[in-house]
Amino acid sequence: MQSVAILLFILVTVFIIYQKYFAKRYAPITYPYKKVGSLMGSKEIAFYNALIAALDNRAIVFSKVHMADVIMPVPNKDKKKWLAAFNKIARKHLDFVICRPGTLEVMCIIEFDNGKELNKTKAEREKLLMHVCKTSGIPLIGANEKYAYQVGRLRKVLAEYIDTLEIEPEVRFCKECQSPMVVKVGVQGAYKGKRYYACSRYPNCKHTEDFIEEINWS
Repeated sequence: MQSVAILLFILVTVFIIYQKYFAKRYAPITYPYKKVGSLMGSKEIAFYNALIAALDNRAIVFSKVHMADVIMPVPNKDKKKWLAAFNKIARKHLDFVICRPGTLEVMCIIEFDNGKELNKTKAEREKLLMHVCKTSGIPLIGANEKYAYQVGRLRKVLAEYIDTLEIEPEVRFCKECQSPMVVKVGVQGAYKGKRYYACSRYPNCKHTEDFIEEINWS
């Protein structure tokens, strides 16, 4: 009788363990799901559209890429150190990854600043991102929403890292006669030794404008 009780106890224990650890795991998935909205916020969408326009089909843009799909820790005999380094990037993502058409070779990474206040989590992410990009040799570009309205300036920044991208010179037009203006260096007068814009129809049109260095938005 005692052996029967022991056997019954064992069977009940096994049943409880099965229900707790195995039955739920393999139970049919019945909880409903729904799709999310856009993959990006409004600021990210505006920048993404500017990025597509700036690249002009010369490179491929990927968004929200798993960091471990792009960057991996270098091999190490100490498996614990390698695993610790991997765990640092395992759940991280990259805002934008620019790849070469055809081969999808990574050309650069863009970190988009959404304007939120810099806190500990954000600071640690930026520190990690700068480290992994520096050690892996992948160029890292910081950008913000201002670039969404400065496609030409964004293209110039990208051209430093994307060899397939060509820069078209910006043309300024004369306010007096609407002719193209050219950059010259003054040899006398107020513009001596300085660059300035002069009308291409000079001397028929003598309109000039100050040459203003571009502002770095980053």
